[in-house]
Amino acid sequence: MPKISADSLAEHREAVLSALMDGTVRILLSDGERRLTAASVAAEAGIARNSIYRYVSSVDDLVELVVARGFQEWTAQVRADVDAARDPRAAVVAYVRSNLTLAASGEHALQSSLAGAGLSDSARERMVDFHRQITAVLTDAVGALGARQPELIVVAIQSLVDSALGLVGPGEDSEQVIDFMADATRAILETR
Repeated sequence: MPKISADSLAEHREAVLSALMDGTVRILLSDGERRLTAASVAAEAGIARNSIYRYVSSVDDLVELVVARGFQEWTAQVRADVDAARDPRAAVVAYVRSNLTLAASGEHALQSSLAGAGLSDSARERMVDFHRQITAVLTDAVGALGARQPELIVVAIQSLVDSALGLVGPGEDSEQVIDFMADATRAILETR
């Protein structure tokens, strides 16, 4: 029986898998200083190299897990920011601000680089589904406005967010971009 470092086998498994994902991210953020291999990830997580295969079948599986975790955390943060808004209009603006603030922190660059890292077709389909989940937050917020053409408002606002993602990031003047896009969102909402 393997030695576990948690109260239960399930908790131990979850902790090791989380350590493997965290190690994967650290290696990917090392600017190419280290290659992403089973050995390098296992060393980062503090487990034996062959033990990695008790948790995942390949390093590609780890990349998929990191992408999924990032999308889930992103969506949860955006939803929390939208839910905290004082009214439906503020909720739509919060959606824009939250997405762009997360992108400004560097999260989008990591997710984008991981998304292009040779994912399987099923993993790409899951990513499309994750994007739908994020857009559903906007759709719900716009729906609460009672607008005449909510689909067009969703498309316009999501287009603003998508176009601004490349303009924000670490080392950029992201606040100016975020403020501008928030103002543009308010202008769109005025025309409804």
